[in-house]
Amino acid sequence: MSQERERRLLAKKLMKQPVTKFKEVDLKTVSFIPFGMTRAFKNTRYMVMVFDNRKVSTGFAIQVLIQKHDDTPILNHWSEIQKIKNEIFGNEITAIEYFPPESKLVNQYNIYWIWIFPDGVLPTPM
Repeated sequence: MSQERERRLLAKKLMKQPVTKFKEVDLKTVSFIPFGMTRAFKNTRYMVMVFDNRKVSTGFAIQVLIQKHDDTPILNHWSEIQKIKNEIFGNEITAIEYFPPESKLVNQYNIYWIWIFPDGVLPTPM
């Protein structure tokens, strides 16, 4: 059986289970780690990959990839991503979702990206 088929069968099985709390993935047990990924978390719905210390125009930030195991869109994605952010990074952490210009858009999969910047980097709405 191909790895892709195995992954899809596992995803189907996971999506039938109740939602669980996130657990950190032991990266020593993973066969492929995307370049720059420093941490990962998963539950029965989502995989969350964390890229700490990503270089940005204002210094460094944390880049976070969120994807459902079955690759389908996240319904009510704002509230779902808010819950994920709170569980993994904390209730008082500010994260932003980035919407690039069309010329730089990469939208091949149902992957959602949030960015966490150091305090004082982003303007705070009044």
